[in-house]
Formats: sequence, structure tokens, C-alpha cells
Amino acid sequence: MTVVVVFLIVLQKLETLISNSKMATQNQTIHLTEAIWTEIIARLPLRIIARFKLVSKTWKSTIESVYFRRLFVSVHRKSSTSWSLMWYGLKDLIGFHGCETWGLPKSLSFYIPSSLYIVAASSHGLVMISEYDHACCFVGNPVLQQWIQIPPAPGYSSVLGLVTRVDDYGFVLGFKVVRLAEMRPTNNDVSGTLSVFLYSSETGIWTSKIIHCPCRITNTASLTLDGSIYFNHLSEPGVLVAYDFYSESSDQFRVIPLPDHPNHGFNHNFKGALTTSHGIFMYIRTLAQSSSNVFKAWRLNNDLSWQLLWNIALPLLIGDYLPMAMHPFDSDTVYLWSQDNRHVVSCNLRTQKNRILGAEDNDDDHLDCFFNQPICEECMDEICRYKVSVRLLQLVLPRWMESALCPPQVEMIDTSSLHSYVKSMQETRRRNWNQ
Repeated sequence: MTVVVVFLIVLQKLETLISNSKMATQNQTIHLTEAIWTEIIARLPLRIIARFKLVSKTWKSTIESVYFRRLFVSVHRKSSTSWSLMWYGLKDLIGFHGCETWGLPKSLSFYIPSSLYIVAASSHGLVMISEYDHACCFVGNPVLQQWIQIPPAPGYSSVLGLVTRVDDYGFVLGFKVVRLAEMRPTNNDVSGTLSVFLYSSETGIWTSKIIHCPCRITNTASLTLDGSIYFNHLSEPGVLVAYDFYSESSDQFRVIPLPDHPNHGFNHNFKGALTTSHGIFMYIRTLAQSSSNVFKAWRLNNDLSWQLLWNIALPLLIGDYLPMAMHPFDSDTVYLWSQDNRHVVSCNLRTQKNRILGAEDNDDDHLDCFFNQPICEECMDEICRYKVSVRLLQLVLPRWMESALCPPQVEMIDTSSLHSYVKSMQETRRRNWNQ
């Protein structure tokens, strides 16, 4: 039997003891100490651990303690967690579930009310969803079904991103919703300014800020990591700009030259992507050659310098391959789109082992993989048509079941209440339009 099966048997025995709790009086003794039970439970998936919080106040306090949280993360440090690769909006390309950390039976996007919302942003397990006109947005944890309605911004604006502040263990301490009020070109369209509204979970209030960018941002599509938002659709090729929304010392975007510039900046044979892995911002790219594809990957260091992690030929992959993303918990694994063969390949760079997602002869590693072939084709065709860098949303569950942070004087609602609220709001709007 596997370790998980053994612990599930132990869990069943424990639940039997709990169900017979009326009989478990002074005449019945549980011989395992609380410390041993804690070690056992820490090895179970979060979906099951959540049930123990309902057993008693003691177990609830134990599971919510900092000690247990760190124990669980330590025990599962080599385990993957559920995650999805999404085209910004509602379109789920790839979804992995059934992982040891959460043990979800379905893809992560299943838990997001997609019939009503678009996925606007995600950071450290928090997801921001909004209406199609971005007028109303919510931040929460879809699996725990906890949502916070963000109050209306003080002026007309659109959703720009969601940033988070985390501790040394990666646990979220706070978040900010960033909304764009105005983007204005300056210096004869060479540079620009962004006027933004910021909503803080720690204060529960909106503030405004003007940020100056030495390059003009031509498209507000972005990638978020921790407290920073990165843009690469700029008037100047071969660079990124980034701004840390938890930094109070600057009102300027940082300019980050891409590695190997300027040659690749004007060479469309190179296919590049912005992605993250292990909490690190990365730039990856491929170059098709006659006998292989050359893959390179860089990580962005804290001093904004680039460190080359991979420079490797992939002889088994011949043709036009576009990098999509790195695995969020495995920097040895990259996902590539074959424009010639119309499929997604999972490639282990260290072993050179490739797997085609969705193939009938797939092995056990991808049995819990959801693959949306039509959306992948639509998404990647559009990227190829406009010859832009790939930038997909990695929707990743945290390694711990953190509750959504509730700002002051804001009430948390569940998914069912969220549905009811929005339907009521939509019906009110329809009545007003018909009057």
C-alpha cells in the first residue's frame, strides 16, 4: 500500500473514534499522543486536513498554528500542488489536479465561477475575478470558497493586477488590488505615466498614485510576482519595466534589459516567454534549428541582473516550438507548444524526457491533467500571428490552505453567496436599462 492509502486508513479509524465520541469517555483511551497525531495528519492532503478543523476547538487551534503550518509545508516540500495555465480571462489551457498537497478531484478552474466572471489576476494562491466590464471585482481562495468584495474605486478605472506581500515562508501577509485610472504619453510618446488606484487589504481603503515610466507602455497585459508587476509591450524593444507596489521609496518603473539584446529583439525566429518557477521571475526562449531546438532560460536576480540557468539543445524536438511556461514547482520542466503538430509537450530538461499532453498513451504522471486543445490552438495562433512574447497566467494554489485576508470592515462571503449577489446586481441593472 502507498503512504497515502495507509494514512487514509488511519484517517478512517480516527473518524470512527470521533463518530463514537459519546462512547469515548473515561473508559476509552486513545493511545497515540497529540504529537503523533499531528505528524500523521500533516502528511494528508489539505482537502482532508480541513475536515479535522471541525472535530474540536483543540484540533482547529492545532491545525491553524504556525507550527503545524510550517510542519505541513516541510513535509510536502517536494510535492506538487494543483495549478492551471490560463489565457487571461476565462480560458483554461492546462490544469493539473489530484496532487498530493491538495488532492483536488477536478481542475482548479472548476472552482472558479466562470459563468459570471473573468479571472483578472492571481498571486500566491489568491485569485482576483471580475465582471466583464471590470466594474466589480472579488479576491479570494476558490477552493476554500472564500471571497472578498473589493469596494468600488474612487474613480473610473480598469483592473490592472493583484500584488501580494509575503513572509520568508511564502505565506501571504497582505494584498493590493491595482486599478488603472489613466495612462498618458509624455516626452513625445517616448515615455509615459500611469495613474493608478490601490486598494490595500491591511487598511481597507483606496489610495492613488502616479508612476513614471521611461518607456511608453503599449499594452497593459502584464505578469505579476509578489509585489511587482512586469510589462514587456513597450515602445522600446528588448526591455522590461517593473514596479514594486510595496515600495514607498520610488515613483519610477525599473527598466530591465532582456538578456542577449539587441540581436533577438529584432529576430522573430526566437520565441520568448515570461514565466515564474519556485517564486522566481524567468525569461525563456527557443530557437528552431535544422536538427533541434535550442532552449535557453534565465532567472532574474534581486539586483535585476540575469542568470543563465539553461542553454541546451533539444534534439527530439524539431520544428517550430514556442515556450509556454516553466512548471511552477519544478525548474527542470518546461511546457512547449508545437505549432507544426498542434500539441503541448512537457519536457524535462535534465532527462530530455518529453510527454505530449492529452495523448492516449500518456503515463501516470499526467493522469490528472486537463488539456483544452481548442483553446490552446486559439491562444497560441494569436500569439504567433502578432509575434509577441508568450505570457500566460499561472493559477497556482498555495502550499497551505490560507484563508483569504479580510480587510477591515469587509465581510467575507462564500461562492454561493457570491453567485446570489451578482445575479441580484445584474437583475437590478437590467431593470434600470429597461426603464
